[in-house]
Amino acid sequence: MGTAPRFSVIMPVYNVGAYLDESVGSVLAQTYGDYEVILVDDGSTDGSGEKCDAYAAGHPNFRVIHQENRGLLLARRAGLAAAEGDYVVTLDSDDMLRPDALAAISEQVDAHAPDIVAFDFSRATDFATFGPSRLGIAPGFYGPERYDLLRAEVCGGRHNNLWSKCYRRSIADADADYSALRGLTHAEDLLQLLPIVDAGRTFSYVGEALYYYRPNPGSATGSYRPRQLDDLSAALDALLSYASSWGDEFLLAARRGALLQVSYLLHMLVASRPDKDTLRDQVVRIRDYAAGAGLFGPWSDGLRPDKRLEVRALERGDWRRVVWAVRAFEALKRARDARARR
Repeated sequence: MGTAPRFSVIMPVYNVGAYLDESVGSVLAQTYGDYEVILVDDGSTDGSGEKCDAYAAGHPNFRVIHQENRGLLLARRAGLAAAEGDYVVTLDSDDMLRPDALAAISEQVDAHAPDIVAFDFSRATDFATFGPSRLGIAPGFYGPERYDLLRAEVCGGRHNNLWSKCYRRSIADADADYSALRGLTHAEDLLQLLPIVDAGRTFSYVGEALYYYRPNPGSATGSYRPRQLDDLSAALDALLSYASSWGDEFLLAARRGALLQVSYLLHMLVASRPDKDTLRDQVVRIRDYAAGAGLFGPWSDGLRPDKRLEVRALERGDWRRVVWAVRAFEALKRARDARARR
């Protein structure tokens, strides 16, 4: 009694009534029990807030925070401020944890007491491994002498999800004021991950999918909105600042990683099928940001061919060529995926 739990599971909740039972159920099904759950109801209007209260009434290790709608970033910040666990796990309320996720993370904590535990995620409910979710390094424990490998992965645009990490609460910037970024949703994972990675000194990598990420067309990354460029620019500016403080090699990798994030935004824009004028205007906005942030340069040669083509067309301001390249490679991707399903 009175001792802090090992894990605080932070769940931001906003109008996810269709998925909330599954998500919370995945926590209740954990084979490891030393955890608390903090549900942050971010002004839900679909009854999700009432569901949160019902969970808390039935489970003494659940707590609920109700707040007006302030966006995903500030919902997570509210959960972090209230957390009492030694380590923090983030679970989006339309996703799920593998039943032994906390047990697998706890094994790493027992063996190595790392500052951060990274793990893979899946887009299938059977937690089948999803290739892009993997880090580009071998599973295992990495001490201070090899910690820069994690920073390199983050700079390169890989594994920037906050929910694919468990981190020691003491290295989080829990007292930092993010209120000026109210409403920010796109790239908020990266924005919050950077100070954690900056403060950490050791990490473990579990090369298994412990997290189910639900592809959701209605999510913040499901369709393009002009505000997303403003959100992304805040995160990428922070990335470049941290990378610069870590050293030139990290800054080089961060510029390439930032270009990948810009490419991702372009793909969202084209997939949203706006009218021609909107499409042109938004490509120009994205190009102007990338140029102003110093993202264009010879380091783009390190990107794979399709991304190089997109970036070079963007740098030239050839918005038609940008759209053509995005559509062409999306068509190739669909054909590849269709072949894989046969």
